[in-house]
Amino acid sequence: SSCDAFSTSGRRVSSVTNGGGRFRSEGVIRMVDDGDAGINVPLDDTLLPPPTITTIDDDEDNSQTTPPNTVFTATPVTITPTSKFIAATTATSKRNQTKVNSATLRFNNRLNQLAKNWDDSTAPKVEALLLDALDKYQLHLKEDEQEGTSSPSSEYTKKNNNMIIPNTISFTNAITAWARCTRKDSAKHAQALLDQMLHLYSSPKHNIDGKWDHIKPNKISYNSVITAWARSNERGSARKAEELLRNMYDFYNNDSGLDINCKPDARSFNAVINAVARSRDKNCADRAKFLLDEMGRLYNEGDDDLLPDALTFGAIINAYANSLEAGASDKAAQLLMHMESLYSMGFEEAKPTTFVYNACLNAFAKDPLICVKNEIQAGGSGNSTQSLNRAEKAEQLLDSMEKRYNEEKDWRIKPDIISYSTVINAHANSGTVNSGVNADGILRRMLHRYLMGDTKCRPNAIVFTAAIKAHSTSIDATLSLEDSEEEDEASKLLRQEQIKASAKRCEDLLQELCLLYQLPGNDRSLKPTSVTFELVTGALTLAEDWEGVKRITALREEGMTQRD
Repeated sequence: SSCDAFSTSGRRVSSVTNGGGRFRSEGVIRMVDDGDAGINVPLDDTLLPPPTITTIDDDEDNSQTTPPNTVFTATPVTITPTSKFIAATTATSKRNQTKVNSATLRFNNRLNQLAKNWDDSTAPKVEALLLDALDKYQLHLKEDEQEGTSSPSSEYTKKNNNMIIPNTISFTNAITAWARCTRKDSAKHAQALLDQMLHLYSSPKHNIDGKWDHIKPNKISYNSVITAWARSNERGSARKAEELLRNMYDFYNNDSGLDINCKPDARSFNAVINAVARSRDKNCADRAKFLLDEMGRLYNEGDDDLLPDALTFGAIINAYANSLEAGASDKAAQLLMHMESLYSMGFEEAKPTTFVYNACLNAFAKDPLICVKNEIQAGGSGNSTQSLNRAEKAEQLLDSMEKRYNEEKDWRIKPDIISYSTVINAHANSGTVNSGVNADGILRRMLHRYLMGDTKCRPNAIVFTAAIKAHSTSIDATLSLEDSEEEDEASKLLRQEQIKASAKRCEDLLQELCLLYQLPGNDRSLKPTSVTFELVTGALTLAEDWEGVKRITALREEGMTQRD
C-alpha cells in the first residue's frame, strides 16, 4: 500500500515556524494497518515529518499483523501542551518526590560510581548491594508494622536518617550497571529490577499508605532497560525493547498520574528504533520505520520531546541496506530526502551526516536491483529525465556530498574512505561493461582528495580490492555478450582487447597496492588479501594472459598476502 508524504486528510502542513518550530497540521493522522509491509512513498521535495506506514509484526516463529490498538498514545494529546498541563504534571512529580536522607545519598553516589564500569563483574555487585539494602529496609518496615508504628516513606525518612532507603535512583543505578555489563544475560537482570520496582510501587498489597512511592520508575529507569535490550545479542531482544516502550506508555497513561518524569522521550524511541534496526530480524527496517512514523505523529500532536536525530535515521537506512530486499535502496533514499526536508525547515538534529550518507550509499550498493535502471528527473530546467541504475545513483549521491561539503565546509558531511569505497563497490556489483571505468573515476577522485591533504580519504586494501572487482565484473559482462552473425571481426577483436585491458588494469592496481604497502611505515591496512590476489588471477586467466598469472603467483609467494 502507498501513503502520502505526511498529508492530513489530503492536505499538507499549512504553516511552519522558524527555528525548528511546530508542524501545524489539519485533521487527524491515523495509522493505516492492512497487513502490507511495503512502503511506496512518492519522491517529493516538500516531505514533512514521517508518514505513517503499514507494518507486519512478526513473532519469532510465525507472522501476524500488528493490531490497530498498538498505536502509541500519550494522555492528554494536544497540538500544543498548555501551561496548565505542564504545571500539573510538574506538581505531580514534586508530590511524588521524597526527601532523601544522607545515608541514602551516600549509597546512591556509591552505586552511581560503580555503575560507570563496562565489565562483567560490577553489575552483580551493584545489584547485591541494592538488594541487601532493600532487605534491611523491608525488615524495618515489618518491625514497625508489628509495633503499630507504620508510616509513609517520607515520615520514615525523617525518623531514620542513618537508614539506607533504596529509591528510584538506587534501582536505576543498578539497572544502568546491567545495561553496561558485558554478560549475555544482562538485559534480563535489568528487566527483573524494573519489574521489581513496578511490583513494589503498583501492588496495593505492598504500597500501603505510599510506603513505596519513592521506588516509582521514571523515564530514566525505563530507558536504561531499553538500552540494555538494545545492546543485547539475545534473540528477540529488539521485540523486548518494543514491548517495553509500549508498557512505558501504559504506565504513563494509567499508573503514573501523568507524571512528566515517566513520559517516554526521544531517547526512549531512539533506543528502540536502533535496537530494531540492528536486529537483522525479518522486516526489521520496516518495523523501525513504523516507530519513526509514530514519533512524527506524536510530535505533531504536541509532544515536543519526540525529535529523532541523524543516528536514528541512519540506523533505519542501514537496516534497509542490510535487508538485501529488492528496491530497499529506494526506501533508504526516501528517508534521506525526508531528513533533507526536515533540516531545511529548521530541524538541526535531522541534518544528514557522513554516516547517514554512507548508509544510503551502502543501500544502493547492496540492492539486488542494482542493474535495473529508473527514470529520474534530470538536472537543469525542463521536464527531461535520465535513466540511471543504482550504482549510478550512488555516484550521483556522492557528487552531492562533495558539492555540499565544498559549499558548507561542515566536517559532519565530509566524504570519507567509506563513501568512495562503497560507490566503487556499487559499480562492481552492477556488473556492466563500464563498471571498471566508472570505478577508476571514483578511485582517482578519492586519491586526489588524499593527495590534497584529506586524511579521511587515505587509501586501503579494501578500496583497491573493490576497484579490482569492478574490472573483473567488466570482463564477465563483456564475455556475456553473445557473438552475433552480424558482428564483424573488428568488433570481436575490440572486445578481446577490452578484456585484456581490464585484466591488465587489475594487475596494475594490485602492483600499486603492493608498492604502497611496502612504503616506510608498513601500513597493514594496505596489505592485499588473498581475495585481492584471487580476483586478479581470475581476471588474467579470463584474458588468457598466462604470463600475467605467473607474475601474480610469484608476487603472492613473496608473502604479500594476509594470513587467513
